[in-house]
Amino acid sequence: MITDTENGSSSSVFFSAIRDKKISVIVPVYNEARSIIENLDLLISEISPYFTNYEIIVISDGSTDGTDKLLSKQSHPNVKTILLDKNRGKGYAIRQGFIEGKGDFFLFIDGGMELHPKEIKVLLGLQALYDADIVVGSKRHPQSDIQYPLVRRILSFILQQIVKQLFDLDVTDTQVGLKLFRKEVVEAIRDDLSINRYGFDLEVLAFARHKGFKRMLEAPIRLDYFCGEPRPFYVELPHIFRVGLEVAKDTLRVYLKYRALKKKTPKVVVGIV
Repeated sequence: MITDTENGSSSSVFFSAIRDKKISVIVPVYNEARSIIENLDLLISEISPYFTNYEIIVISDGSTDGTDKLLSKQSHPNVKTILLDKNRGKGYAIRQGFIEGKGDFFLFIDGGMELHPKEIKVLLGLQALYDADIVVGSKRHPQSDIQYPLVRRILSFILQQIVKQLFDLDVTDTQVGLKLFRKEVVEAIRDDLSINRYGFDLEVLAFARHKGFKRMLEAPIRLDYFCGEPRPFYVELPHIFRVGLEVAKDTLRVYLKYRALKKKTPKVVVGIV
């Protein structure tokens, strides 16, 4: 792992080297009719001043609230839409973006924009500075600004301790929905990916590491979990533990796949050592 010590404004100096590269931004969404157009406008405003060649691939994951209708009406030339017939999970949606995208770099960001898209240029700048294979947003980066419920912090810490024991990953936070990949990483791993929901982020990182892409950089993020409409505590707590159980199940699935892959194929070093 490389831990950035530069601030976001300093890193912007370095992405001039990739300004003309094509950037594929994958945006999985589910039932975001209330804010999807506003969020897309925000995303475009944060990308277009810095990059001349980009595409935004929005995948509606079986939305039922009118999101698809709104996306069908949008006409921005850099925005493509994929409308899935039923909800299959974020991992499935992002894999469709991996297949559809044509970029030199692939980045995904959650469609709700809880993570502000201004972080995108920071991730790209850090990639150019360190020539990283993967850059991941991290709640545990010392410069991250996180407003997050205590119970979620505890469960996140437990998960990462489990990940540390089971996988050869020098990353302190695998779950943030903001990640950047070189094209070569995506091409090397996308046929091996199958986790559709909570374990997708871990699967991507574990399989990339196994394929030899070792330069993984953690970047700071700003995350305010409380900025949306908060759920009552008696609703939020069962939801947290229900999600935690699903995360645990997916982590086991990834580990079994990862272990089988390690036994089946030798490591091939294709990343930057």
